[in-house]
Amino acid sequence: MQIIPLVRAKYVYAYGAVLDRLGAPASRLLERVGLSERVFEDPEAIIPAHQAWRFIGLAAEREGIDDLGLVAGGMSIQAYGEFSRRLLNVANLNQALESFCQLARCEYSRADFYVSRSEKSAWFCRGPIDGDEVERKHVELLVLTMMMATVRLGAGQDWHPPVIFLQTRDARRVEEHHLFSRSTIRFGSRITAFEVPQRILAEQLPDKGTYDQLEHEFPGALHQVVGGMLVDGIPKIRSVAEAVGGSVRTLQRRLSDMDTTFSAVIDAARMRWAVQLLEQDEYSLTEIAQRLGYTDQANFTRAFRRWTGLPPGAYRRSTIQTDGA
Repeated sequence: MQIIPLVRAKYVYAYGAVLDRLGAPASRLLERVGLSERVFEDPEAIIPAHQAWRFIGLAAEREGIDDLGLVAGGMSIQAYGEFSRRLLNVANLNQALESFCQLARCEYSRADFYVSRSEKSAWFCRGPIDGDEVERKHVELLVLTMMMATVRLGAGQDWHPPVIFLQTRDARRVEEHHLFSRSTIRFGSRITAFEVPQRILAEQLPDKGTYDQLEHEFPGALHQVVGGMLVDGIPKIRSVAEAVGGSVRTLQRRLSDMDTTFSAVIDAARMRWAVQLLEQDEYSLTEIAQRLGYTDQANFTRAFRRWTGLPPGAYRRSTIQTDGA
């Protein structure tokens, strides 16, 4: 055996929860594929992927659920544990797509997600999926719900891609699902993919609820403090530590607990301010670059493209077009 693909147990749980609601015997199916019911006790546990995929395929066939992957995909994107926590800890949709692609490899060792970009759009893609035809179908459908839910964090819950390419050739109970009410499905594709317009890549993700209600809590308060300090130039870490009433070492330890760094906090504050300035249409790109502390416009353009997937001029034009629509 050359490889042993691994996956997090939470994905078996997603399908098992459907069986539980239907009163179906998940325990017997788990036993058939060599898994214990304890797989439901630790969602972050690591299990062999071939056992997980076999369980999914058997569940769909045994219970005759042609859209099992879509039903399992009814879980909120916030419900995937550590994956969700890290995915939602970014500022905008562009960063969420990049984060999704990176984090997926911590969820499944053979995950192959990527964003293919052109001048006017980006394609959110998943490479070939393992398993037999039934297993591939229901894994792919769950994957697709997660991909679409991620885009909707920035685009809104009513957003639908015009065309979706699916690897499965089995259309039963798929096209009629409400998730695809405004989309055309192309079956039998080499990859799973749909288009994401460039203009929405810079859309901000919803603020974490605790930040809105409890501004004095450390994460939200720190970002607000740094944002306010930018007007006097890029603050040093010592100045920020003093402003929040602690030492540099304490601040660094708190940042480590938040899985971030001081430079990332500065970066996020710069990005938020850049978006605000671009939307005002009051300053030239050169002036914005200077206000944000960049030595020239080219450095600012590179940073903004890294943040949002768009150059600042294109983002400003898309904002004007959206406002005028």
